[in-house]
Amino acid sequence: MAGSAPAPFVYMDTCLFFSVIKKEKGLWQVPLQVLLAAARGDVRLTASALLLAELSSFKGDVARSEQDRIIEQYLVQGDIEWVELDLFTAQEARRLCVEYRLRGADAVHLASAVRRGADYFMSNDKRFPYGQSIQNTKVRHPEVVWPNTLEDAQVELEAGLELDVSIEGGEPDLR
Repeated sequence: MAGSAPAPFVYMDTCLFFSVIKKEKGLWQVPLQVLLAAARGDVRLTASALLLAELSSFKGDVARSEQDRIIEQYLVQGDIEWVELDLFTAQEARRLCVEYRLRGADAVHLASAVRRGADYFMSNDKRFPYGQSIQNTKVRHPEVVWPNTLEDAQVELEAGLELDVSIEGGEPDLR
């Protein structure tokens, strides 16, 4: 597509991968859409190597084989631009810790996104400065930042069906 805008450059925080792995009600849909968009080339993904270490600490009721499948499919085999934790990123993380009262790992993720020049840093953790930009990186909750596709609609349908079943069962979970 000559003349089209470059694909948005997105950094997904660890909590979003956990949401996809656990298929958390109300939280997994858009992170999965981002991963699928990256697989299609509709967005570019970047991540810190810290992400893989944090994902290995997941303890939950999801089979290890399913966790490994998702990590392998979207991170190991995916076209991700990895960010190493170097001295400059660590110094930026320290600054972000103080300025936004972030925990160390959260600040490293945000600093990695900023240093790599991501257009968007996406998370669902509570402490991030949502709605702000740090340098040119917009801090957002997960959102679709590319033109919707049929695959996106299928994920939305699956998430909607899951919500409908939950509501019909008397357990609305609208986190």
